[in-house]
Amino acid sequence: MRKNNKPQSLIQPPRTRSSLCVLIGLALSGSVLAGDALEESSLPSPLAAQSLLLDIERAGSNLVAVGERGHILISTDEANSWQQAPAPVRVTLTNTFFVDDRFGWTVGHDGVVLKTEDGGNSWRKVMDGNRANALMLEHAQSQLAELEAAIESAPEEQLEELEAQLEDRTYMAEDAETFSDEGASRPFLDVWFKDRNEGLVVGGFGLILHTTDGGETWSAWFDHMDNPSQFHLNAITQIGDQLFIAAEAGTLYRSSDWGQNWEMLDSPYDGSFFGIVGTEQGRLIAYGLRGNAFQSEDWGNSWHQIDTGVDSTLFSGTLLDDGSVVLVGAAGISLHLDASGAVIATDRHPARLPQSKVLVSEHKGLLIAGAHGVHAATVSGGKE
Repeated sequence: MRKNNKPQSLIQPPRTRSSLCVLIGLALSGSVLAGDALEESSLPSPLAAQSLLLDIERAGSNLVAVGERGHILISTDEANSWQQAPAPVRVTLTNTFFVDDRFGWTVGHDGVVLKTEDGGNSWRKVMDGNRANALMLEHAQSQLAELEAAIESAPEEQLEELEAQLEDRTYMAEDAETFSDEGASRPFLDVWFKDRNEGLVVGGFGLILHTTDGGETWSAWFDHMDNPSQFHLNAITQIGDQLFIAAEAGTLYRSSDWGQNWEMLDSPYDGSFFGIVGTEQGRLIAYGLRGNAFQSEDWGNSWHQIDTGVDSTLFSGTLLDDGSVVLVGAAGISLHLDASGAVIATDRHPARLPQSKVLVSEHKGLLIAGAHGVHAATVSGGKE
């Protein structure tokens, strides 16, 4: 078990890292469109339901799926049919979250956040990458100025500690300025809301914003966690009354106060995590690159590796009523793990296309979204 505290000298600056997020990379082709995809509405398409869909969530009794080219789809019959909802942008949408049957948010490329108040039938933009960059830059520069002022007036016994923070603050301010100059280049990768008002969005290169008014206004939130290298924040999940963030480079965070403060957990490996699933009793499964998955029985204080038997990257997981877990990922892979974390079934979709999200369906077993749209699946496939 190693503490996630790599020396800065061993870490490449975030701007030069070639890998943003394996899953989001699948959708890059959907973002290369003529015109300004942040300002132009998505186009109606009869093939939208068969296109790349990255997330599927429940809004009351309905389903809402989001994906490439700003596609937002609604199903009122448990994915038997889909109707495309209009969206004010054409960027790839990566994740969505509903607090009830009406209020929801979806996030995506170019720092976009959309909000619905009618169950997904209509959406409006409440954030984009240009505004997000401005918030991050203003906050980073303000923090740097406050630290410089504190150093000037600090007693000698405090100088060493304050000066140790100066390099990180300077680097983050410079990086925020660079992103601001580049424009809306950073994606949001996930979204979570506590209720209709308070929520968080997380994304690439340490991007994290907080709102207390349903997304109408936002605050930069990066100083609430230890992430000086600005690792990508890939997923945010509520388990019980705690929040968890799965991130790049083996980084895991936990919050016990609804995201006000984040604790970096001891991590079992150095590869990226793409999600965490768990029970209210503190059993967690974190999963990520190349079939890596790890289980904790104590809310993430300690971990042991799960022998998944596959090397396909795992993108999504869901908890079943019996305490077992289904994980899905690249190359059409699906794993069924029992309550102890042992793999009891392995399946692979015949098309071997990436599977980005798995959701429990009372009538169909499982619903899985991915490069093929949404399809139903049984809970347990046969052994490979």
